[in-house]
This record gives sequence, C-alpha cells and structure tokens, in this order.
Amino acid sequence: QLSRFGRRRASFVAAAALLLTGGTASAAPAPLPPADRAFVDATVAQAMQTGRLPGVMIKLSGPKGTYEKAYGVANIGSGAPMALPQHVRIASVSKTFTATAVLRQVQRGRISLSDRLSKWIKRIPNGRRITIRQMLAMRSGIYDYTSDDDFGRDFDANPLMRFDAGDALRIIRRHRPLFAPGARTQYADSNYFLLGIILEKVTGQPVERLIELDVVEPAGLRETTFPTPAAMPKPFAHGYYAGDDGTGDIRDYTAVNPKVAWTAGGMVSTLDDLKRWGKVLATGTLLSRKLQAQRLRVGTIPNPGPPSGYGLGILRFGDWIGHDGAIFGFSTVTMYDRSTGAQIVAATNLSSNFSTPSMQLFGTIAQRLYPESLR
Repeated sequence: QLSRFGRRRASFVAAAALLLTGGTASAAPAPLPPADRAFVDATVAQAMQTGRLPGVMIKLSGPKGTYEKAYGVANIGSGAPMALPQHVRIASVSKTFTATAVLRQVQRGRISLSDRLSKWIKRIPNGRRITIRQMLAMRSGIYDYTSDDDFGRDFDANPLMRFDAGDALRIIRRHRPLFAPGARTQYADSNYFLLGIILEKVTGQPVERLIELDVVEPAGLRETTFPTPAAMPKPFAHGYYAGDDGTGDIRDYTAVNPKVAWTAGGMVSTLDDLKRWGKVLATGTLLSRKLQAQRLRVGTIPNPGPPSGYGLGILRFGDWIGHDGAIFGFSTVTMYDRSTGAQIVAATNLSSNFSTPSMQLFGTIAQRLYPESLR
C-alpha cells in the first residue's frame, strides 16, 4: 500500500535490503569511533549521489557513540549550507503526535478505543463497525484519500492547492473500503485525517492548537509546530522535488499547504526535537503504562527483513520503534532502539510523496552499529 504522506511498505523493504553488514556494540557512550563516522559519511555521500539529495542531516546516539552532522546545502539557489537547527516538514512523523493526542483523550475518558467511527463522523463506509483503535492501528480498511487519482494529479500540480476536511470526506465517501475492519494492517492516511476531525469534535479546539498544547509543550519540544499557513518557521531548509521517480528537474517545493496532509502529515520540527520526541514516544512519557503497552502491540506488516509492524501511531522495525515520513521536499525519520536506548534521526531535503531516503539511511546505519537489533 502506497500512501502519499506516510511510511510505505517499501520503506521497510528498502531498509531491509541494505541490512548486510555486521558489528558489535560497545558499552560506553562516547563519540562515534572514526571508522564508524567514516562509514556514516560514506553512506550519506552515496545516498546524496544516487538520490540527488541537496542536503542531509543526521543525529546518532547510543552505546556505540554519538555523532551529528549536516551535509550539503539547504538552499540550492543561495548555496546556504544545511544546518542542524533548521526546520523541516516531518510528514507522517506527525501521525505520532496525532495518535498521542487521541490517546491522551482516551486517558481522560473522553474517547474510548472501542468507540465506533460512526459515533463521531457519519456516512463513512463501514463506519458502524470501525473502531478508534483500528484507525490508530491502520486496521480500519478505510480508503486512503491520498490514493485518489484526481487528488494525486491536483496535489502534484499544485502543493498549495486549497483543501479541507470536507474535501477529504468527499473522497473517502465515494470509494469502497479496502478490506473488512480488523482484517489486516494496511497503511492509509485517511485514518489520521479522520482522527483529526474527531479530536476537534471532542475538544472543541482547532487540532493544530490542541496538539501543540497537549503534546508538543508537555514533551518539552520548543521547535516543533503544527502550522496553518504554508510558511516555514525560520531557520528552515528548502525542500525540493524532482518528480515521483526523482529523475526530473529539481524544483523548490518548500511551500506546501499543511491542510492537505493535516493530522496525517502537516507538522514541522528540527532534528533536536525529533530526537527528544523519539524518546518520549518510545518510553511513553505522556501516557499511562497501561496505555503505552497497548500502543506498542503491533499488527504485522509483511516484510522479508526484521519483524515489522504498526501499533497505535507507531512503527516497529526489529527492536526499533518510531516513525518516518515523506512529503514534497522532505523525508524524515526518528527511531529508538528499546534494547540499547540508541537513537537514529535523519532528514533529507529532496523527496516525493513516495520517497524513503531517510528510512534507508536509518536501515544502513542501524545495521552497521546495532546489527543485533535487526535480527
């Protein structure tokens, strides 16, 4: 299943295909050893060459050591360098924030994971059978609005196109469900767009403000926002697009209407905040232990590599949990290894809505530094 703002199954397959090297982890946190730094640099250089990436940012920590670096340029026109404090669009990593906001409402008793979708939104196919839990876990079978051909053509032609909840609902309602609720795990952005609508109905607040107040601020994230305009907070890296296959002319797609991806992928952050958030997400700081345990029960996603799955707004890849995302201009990933506490965070500033360069960087580097985490 290919989803325009989300992690695709191809992310897992591409990362798994790169898991070919070995190694062992050391116990003392320290700077990454020179040989490993050279490996990371070479891996990034290769990705930049083959993927035509103007810039890459990466941040690593864990028992094998720490390393952070920005490569290439943030602005092709001016030649301004990529820099770690720059903001990027985080695409489907936004889903982890939306899911956390929903789970905090569950914690307060305002939503139940067993609630039916039809309680909150009418006339969605299978809405009387689909639960909030199934939506969070990508097990609802709801048609993915981003797979609609007309939507795809319009968004590709104009990433600033007008779009709102009514547009998404009209697309979802005119398509048949993909499968019966609960039958399998299959990624679809519609789940998280609808969850945004539900959050606004439950709280009476704009969901952008709700997530900033109830998730971003309690997590201590100072550079993470849910913007309503297309403008990016300064400083920011420009984002570029070279067609879905990456072989076309490189064009500046920094300005994207966040309402198109909305609660499925509209947020902006920095690498520092993504690293901080990755730990909060993995350790369940904002949730009760019981609810965090439910969050981490994953539905299996078929993959020839390490065990992979999707929980309640969270990905599993071997021992790693977190999320990645892709949207015009940017590819991002934040992953946390539960067995070692290691973290890998990365961003690139060229992407289509189908690209996975950051996930591929994660897979290659994780296998080099922590091969046991991917068995």
